Amino acid sequence: MSVSYIPKNVYAVCTFQTDNAPRMFVDTRAKISVFYSQGQRTLLTIEDRNINEEFPCKSPKNAMWSFLAFGAGLIVGAFLLSNPVGWVIALGVGSMIVGGYYATQINHKCTGALGNGHWALEHPKVRFNQERAITHNSMLVCDAGGVLSPIFSLDVANRYAQSISDNNAGEIFFNTIASFFGGAGAVLAFSGATAGVVGMAKLGGIAKTIGWMGGTMAFVAAGTYGQREVLRSNLAPGNEHYTRLNEVDANNPVPGYVPNPLGATPGDLGSPDILEVDAKSGWFAKDQEGRTVVVFNGRQYVKDVQGNYREFKESTKLASDLKKIEGIPPRELHKNEIARQITKDIRQGRYNESMVKLSRDGNQVVRPRDLIRVLPDARAVKINSFRTLGQLGVKGGGLIAFVFPFVATRFSEQARAELASAMAEDMNNGINVTCDQ
Repeated sequence: MSVSYIPKNVYAVCTFQTDNAPRMFVDTRAKISVFYSQGQRTLLTIEDRNINEEFPCKSPKNAMWSFLAFGAGLIVGAFLLSNPVGWVIALGVGSMIVGGYYATQINHKCTGALGNGHWALEHPKVRFNQERAITHNSMLVCDAGGVLSPIFSLDVANRYAQSISDNNAGEIFFNTIASFFGGAGAVLAFSGATAGVVGMAKLGGIAKTIGWMGGTMAFVAAGTYGQREVLRSNLAPGNEHYTRLNEVDANNPVPGYVPNPLGATPGDLGSPDILEVDAKSGWFAKDQEGRTVVVFNGRQYVKDVQGNYREFKESTKLASDLKKIEGIPPRELHKNEIARQITKDIRQGRYNESMVKLSRDGNQVVRPRDLIRVLPDARAVKINSFRTLGQLGVKGGGLIAFVFPFVATRFSEQARAELASAMAEDMNNGINVTCDQ
């Protein structure tokens, strides 16, 4: 098959770009003596690994938003507890500082990452200035994780740059949401595992939660790896450029992997709240025959949502009703219809005991006059209702934090398929200096 050599200033499209404009490949090799078009455009080789202007890169932008959201999630999770944990807040601030650092790297110069990268599918025989020539089939693999392809047509480059940018924006968005709920869920998971226990029991709760989270993260890693394998088999059937891209940019078991280990972000982690844990039977739920199984805790989510929502409504209504009788002398409360109804509701067990325990006298009898004891706690009840609503949101978001990495992976893989489609559409373009490859 005849393909074109690549001269300087051919357009470049990258799988990691987050804007809609292509760039241009430029020459960087020390010795240049092979040109196209009367010496005006260098014919490029594998030693020419740079572009005229940097791309705003998905890798640091993804890291920025993931760390900012993860830190915010930690802080929100801490304040949803009755006693906010100072070190968790500090950890959340630290995560946001890391995110701030990555914000300075979004428009990083591509020179270093491209210089440390390499051209793949270069011409196996032809050399310019003793270096292998690159062709229309070649791809530049960036050290930051992206893959760049030469595109001759400005129309093709613009259309696919926009599409790739849109897909990368979708990936970043879903990773950001997953990171937030992952951070908040982790705090609630740890607090739940250690609530009311000390010593070895507390350490055991922490160890179990860490194992729980690790199991979820391993499940997400394995799941997204398999998802990428399936997508790469089906996204662009018959596109030989996509087949080559998958060989050049191989699937990796670590989601979000790039050669730089700092490329991993909280968005790559699943929710710590997704696996069913049965405290009575061990680390994970067990079936009727006693075999350990890993399952989605759908039923538990429904139970938690229903319970939390009911408590939220109860605490909100109680706080509102107590506010209405505030200022009424205790001896007059038995004449007040609202006070009598609150007393009746408490006697019938409508409210959680933690909300109304101060209303009972020494004989555990609830009388309207004793509601005054609950009045000072009205504000605390209302605050608790807000915390309950927040915890309800985080628990409901646990499933989101688990599912969203899979959604983000779909966007990431689609961006790669778009690059291959651009290459296929552009193959009839090029210069009149071609080779057999």
